[in-house]
This record gives sequence, C-alpha cells and structure tokens, in this order.
Amino acid sequence: MLENQFKLLQTIIDRCVKHDNDVLMDALSMKKSYLNAEQLPDYIRKEIFRVTEELVAINQKVPPLRVFAFDWKTIDFLWDSSFIENLTLSERKKYNAFAYENFDYKQYNDNTASYDEVLPYFSILVRLVVYSKYLEELQKREVELLSLQETPNKIKKNKENVLPKKIAGKDNPFNCKLDSDAFRILTDCVNDAHIFTTEITPKILEDFFYCRLAGALKSANNRLLAYFMMKLSVNEYITYEWQSVIANNRLIFASKKEKYLNNSDLSTANDSIKYILPKKSAIIDKYIKELKKY
Repeated sequence: MLENQFKLLQTIIDRCVKHDNDVLMDALSMKKSYLNAEQLPDYIRKEIFRVTEELVAINQKVPPLRVFAFDWKTIDFLWDSSFIENLTLSERKKYNAFAYENFDYKQYNDNTASYDEVLPYFSILVRLVVYSKYLEELQKREVELLSLQETPNKIKKNKENVLPKKIAGKDNPFNCKLDSDAFRILTDCVNDAHIFTTEITPKILEDFFYCRLAGALKSANNRLLAYFMMKLSVNEYITYEWQSVIANNRLIFASKKEKYLNNSDLSTANDSIKYILPKKSAIIDKYIKELKKY
C-alpha cells in the first residue's frame, strides 16, 4: 500500500474507533448511575476480565492483529506496523484496491461487519483498538475506586493503631471455594503444566490456597502462574485480589531471583497475558473446563 492509502485507512479506523468507544463509554456511564457504591467496583472488575477474554480471543483468532497488542496508542500504528505484510496475498490486494474516499460511515455504524469482505478483519481491528482503550479506562477507574475505598480505611486504622487484616478473611484470604475433588483436578493441572519447579500434591495445593504452607512454592513460569490464577478468579473459585494474597503471605518464590514474588512481579505477569497467551495455557483451559463440570 502507498503511504496516502495508509493515511486514509488510518483516518477511517480512528473515526470508527472513536464512535464505538463513545458508545461503550456512554453505556458505562449509564450503568454507573444504576449501580450503588458496593456494586460498582465488582462490576468494573468483572468487566475488566470480560474484556481481557475478548482481546485474547481476537489475538488467537486473527494472528495478524497481534502486531497491535501494544502499539495501538501510536498515532500512525498502521504505517508503523507489519499488519499488511502479515496478510495473505489476496487479502493485501483487497486493501490495495479499496477506494477509501468512498467509505460509508453510516453503513459501518449500521453493520460493523459490512466492510469485512472488502477489507479483511476491518471490524475486528476496530474492535481490538476499542477494547484496548476501554480496558485501559476500566483499569484506571478500578484504581480510583480502590483508592476511595482504602482512604477511609487507612484513616480508621491509623486512629485505632491496628494491623491490617488479610484479604477476604483471616482463615481464608483467597476466599477459596474449592473442595477436595477440585484440588485433585487442579493438582493434575499444575503438575501437567509445570507451573511450579516441583510436583505438588492435593494437600500442598490445599495448604497453598488456605495460606498454611510451611515455606513457599517456587514459580517455574510467572506468566503461566498468572494465567492459572486469573482463570480461577474469573470463574469465581478464588478472589480477584489473588495477587495481593500471594504477595502478602509470601506464598511463592521467584524462579530466577532469590526473593518472594511481590505485587509488582505478579501484576507484570498478569498484564503480559492479556494479549498473548503463555505456552501451555491450553493445558490449564482443559482442566478448568473439567473443573466446571463439578
């Protein structure tokens, strides 16, 4: 494609992204007005995981779009990326032949997939950028809500001079909802995927989730660990705040550095799986699917 064609396509995509993003943000604002102070943080958190799943699905379905996973913020991300080069020859010909000056925005707004035949993956590309922007906004709002919740709690704790409580209760920080059958299935999952450097037993896994470990497990792959914990939290088997539980209770030792995994380590690993799945993630998906049958 010639540079002027890239610029026209970029302009079209930017305008479509703005329209679709405005629709999402308007809907979020309306939902906010209907939810109370207790319901809103939980909704935001669930929406974050839903959108994350959507982004992962897009990247799995359309590999050429993976080039935008972290570059969509740049002004000319189409020109700076290898998107066109990653298309098939027939797909590239369609982008070269399209008359961009005749693009009908009303037609797109009425049916976002209406141009996908002449511009392969067009609506999916727009959705990828929209969801990426939306996810960033959701994460920003979650931080703001958590900050508002923590401020009065910090003031109260300073006045009372008490130690901070563990997340989700003293005896069950993970808010674990797993039974013996679940621990058996997940033990096979953890060992099959080699999440830790040593094999574990159902008893060890149970002690882990109830923070009763005499010592700590050692991570073999932080990204795979994050994916495993994220899948459990999304399906509401454990708390969404699993990162803090692991860090606060010093449950896992880093694989390469002589230190316990902290919130920053786990957050980095969790962010990195949003667009590109870790190897062996399919193994975890298989066992989670089996777990849901119980």
